[in-house]
Amino acid sequence: MPQSFTSFFETATGNQPYDWQARLAGGDGRAPCESRLINIPTGLGKTAGVVLAWLWNRAIDPHSEIYNSQSEWPRRLVYCLPMRTLAKLLQK
Repeated sequence: MPQSFTSFFETATGNQPYDWQARLAGGDGRAPCESRLINIPTGLGKTAGVVLAWLWNRAIDPHSEIYNSQSEWPRRLVYCLPMRTLAKLLQK
């Protein structure tokens, strides 16, 4: 089991997380589950940042026994795509 978010992220993606990705996940500590506006340009890892932050805090975080993050983070992650992306997918 990974002992840090950085090692977890590197295992999943092959890259080190950007600073904003690590902050979103709470770094190697813990993060509260709260709504946040993520205004990041295309290609800078929004999908990986959001999904892996959720997965880290929901299922992987080694501090979860102390912090009980599994009960504070939602069981399900809902990911919404822009309408034009969905329209392009349906046209294929």
